[in-house]
Amino acid sequence: MLIAYLFAIILLALALTRLPSAIRGRNINVMVAATAIVIAFVLITPAVYAALNPLLPVPNWVDLISKLALFVGLLLAGTQIARAYDSANAQRMISGLPGIIMFAAFFIAEVFIFAYIHDATPVPGMEADLADPLVRVYAAIATAYAAYVAIALIPALLHGTRSSERSSRATSLLLVLGFGLAIVRFALALVTLAYVPVYQAAQIVSGVAAVFVALGLTNAFFSRVIRTRHAHRIYV
Repeated sequence: MLIAYLFAIILLALALTRLPSAIRGRNINVMVAATAIVIAFVLITPAVYAALNPLLPVPNWVDLISKLALFVGLLLAGTQIARAYDSANAQRMISGLPGIIMFAAFFIAEVFIFAYIHDATPVPGMEADLADPLVRVYAAIATAYAAYVAIALIPALLHGTRSSERSSRATSLLLVLGFGLAIVRFALALVTLAYVPVYQAAQIVSGVAAVFVALGLTNAFFSRVIRTRHAHRIYV
């Protein structure tokens, strides 16, 4: 349980580094993406989940909202990363027509399954009812969308690891690690369908993947700030 708080705190801290820039009207989409992902992780911390669940009309609705926040965060972050890497194919797969179709398909599937399992024990991820195959499928679908976004981005990110700029290589490597782990997480979700004890380890992989992606975005942000300030000193 403590690991859920740790990941939420780390992601919140990294997201707050972007706040001053967002207040000035810069990189707002990235800030919104980071905020959505932070919300997704904060909502599934036990204390927040327990506090909010009784306030909503449907049991475990907090979990579905968390999944929606995660999907939106991945959509926005993936789109911004694809643009930054000038990858038209990745952008089309994430936020073009194919991407929107995949987003809708995955989330509608989540909603339909949620309708059958929403009255499970009110804990994050309905983990107390993992013996129910539908609960495991519900958990796996969220990881499937993350893996889809990762597969769309990784070719461009791998190309970025060969950049002549050290900061670009570092950013690309962090993002490759994060999105690579998202694919590993989906593979573990498939294993969990047959072997439930893998679930807890898989959840840790989810958190680590999110932290690596957040670190990559943060490194890109500060690298750009440093380059801008350096250029300003040269030309002023």
